[in-house]
Amino acid sequence: MSTLYELTGEYLYLYDLLSQGEIDESIFNDSVEGAMLEERLEEKADGYGMIIKTLEADAKAAKAEADRLAERAKSFSNSASRTRERLYEAMKVMNRNKIKTPLFSFNIQNNASSVSIADDAVIPNEYINITVSPNRKAIKEALEKGVTIQGCELKTSQSLRIR
Repeated sequence: MSTLYELTGEYLYLYDLLSQGEIDESIFNDSVEGAMLEERLEEKADGYGMIIKTLEADAKAAKAEADRLAERAKSFSNSASRTRERLYEAMKVMNRNKIKTPLFSFNIQNNASSVSIADDAVIPNEYINITVSPNRKAIKEALEKGVTIQGCELKTSQSLRIR
């Protein structure tokens, strides 16, 4: 059985002969039919379709498993945070900043300073980050209405749909 690459090569070879005038269109069509390129392509497409659907199903299953494992990891992380907080609170209540055991050392220490900003704070411009990015949705709508925007154009791409 021919590969998709080989089928494409056979077709392109015949097409080159046609475009260079070495064969006429009826010979091209007869050659394509005689070599059963169309039927072989359809058979190959069915095989590819089955492979694509299987891979898409595998990807969906893998994503579902990844989501399940991410939820489980989040649960473990939340449990660790709650347990850490309980130990911290117990040490604070008992006025213990250090505990040393054969397995672990526990210390209550100050974290690095952080900035707290009130809702009504007036911050000078030199301390403000502003990010500007194009509104692609608005640009698309304008271009579809016929508005000209320098450096912008509508592009249409193609993809294979399998039903």
